[in-house]
Amino acid sequence: MRNQEHIEYTYKHRKIVMYLANKYVKEGAVLKQIQDHDMDKLFMYLFYNKKDVSALHRQLSSHHENEIEKNKADYIEMVLDWESARYTKPDKPLNAYDTLYKYYPEMEKEILPILKEFNIDKPNLPMEQDVVICRKNKKHKNRRNKTRTN
Repeated sequence: MRNQEHIEYTYKHRKIVMYLANKYVKEGAVLKQIQDHDMDKLFMYLFYNKKDVSALHRQLSSHHENEIEKNKADYIEMVLDWESARYTKPDKPLNAYDTLYKYYPEMEKEILPILKEFNIDKPNLPMEQDVVICRKNKKHKNRRNKTRTN
């Protein structure tokens, strides 16, 4: 299958983003938005190469730095995307705080309050073991919904 390794990787990345969202986010509307995190990439990988998918995704997604107007939910999704990267992307070991100050210091006013709210507003934070365990588990239960409803 075309781009299978990128599809599998994106699936794992989405899993960690959702785990972190369920861990930190209290607002239902924000959680709903984050459920769709990077879904466009999964579909685009079926037709385009990775370079083109990455470029289109960054240009069209409100959780990336681009010309699209952002709201608080977009910034929260951005923080979760950055924080998850160190768990899923070996080439991106920075936590969200370090990512902010290395690459996007101009966004401090929007991002730092979110980092403080999530209590991840410090440099060089060690990886959280519950997230590491989630990453390693093939099956993952939503932390909020421990009981299944029909």
